[in-house]
Amino acid sequence: MLLRNFTGSGGSLRVFAIDRDATYTSKTLRLGHVRGGHARLRPDGSPDREFFEHWMSDLEGAAANEIAALVSSSQRTIDLDDYPTLPWLASLQHNRSRALMGYLKSRLEAEGMTGTELEIQTAILDVTARQVLGAWEASKEANGDPKDRWDSMVGILTRLRCDVMRYEEPRLLISDGFAAQYGVAPKHADKYDSTGKNWAKHGIGVPQHQAAAFTIPLTTQVALHFHDGRQRKYLSAQQINQRTIYAARSFVAMPSDWTLPHDPLGDVAGWIQTQRFVRSMIAKNA
Repeated sequence: MLLRNFTGSGGSLRVFAIDRDATYTSKTLRLGHVRGGHARLRPDGSPDREFFEHWMSDLEGAAANEIAALVSSSQRTIDLDDYPTLPWLASLQHNRSRALMGYLKSRLEAEGMTGTELEIQTAILDVTARQVLGAWEASKEANGDPKDRWDSMVGILTRLRCDVMRYEEPRLLISDGFAAQYGVAPKHADKYDSTGKNWAKHGIGVPQHQAAAFTIPLTTQVALHFHDGRQRKYLSAQQINQRTIYAARSFVAMPSDWTLPHDPLGDVAGWIQTQRFVRSMIAKNA
């Protein structure tokens, strides 16, 4: 849903694939879309291709309104009570990512699960996106059972400080790693050696509750920075872009009329090359 905030003058994106060495131009509706990727089986065994799409659209619509209000404001730090859908969107994006779903599918198959592609996809969606959406619905009920409203990623993000980064010029990229997890929180640093801390820059090997920060680019000029500090922590556009790229598993995108190299964006080509290598290592060890 945010991709349209990163298009060029012609409504297109310049896309850098991460799971392969390819660069191409795409419209937003084509990027990351997998036909039937959210289809499921009903209890009676018939296919349902609309259930999740409609439910996800409800959450996305609510989040889009909050994002528009935030971007048009001048706030430098926000209280998520004023933007309650944003952490739910982050959790939904994480749980429905093709990278996570692909990993879960490979694990299920390795453990001997059998069934049709749609049966396996239904099982995965039921423990990922459906759990998030169900908890989001329950969260809107003031007297609902807390356990029905619980979501681990939402709980983590709402405990963190959320600073808004605003830049005078358009400089931010986007990737399929919507909420980019980065690093190790200082209080957990002694649990990881230097190699583990390097992997943590790519959101690997560290549970979300031990991460140092999360960043979310909302437009080419506005991003969110979640961290556990008490004071505002500024990040440059280059730092945001590096984290966005290091969180990517499928693609990185920018307006189609931008060109590289471009110093204000940072070392985009170098970071993409690094992330392609990291992605290949993830695939080998999945």
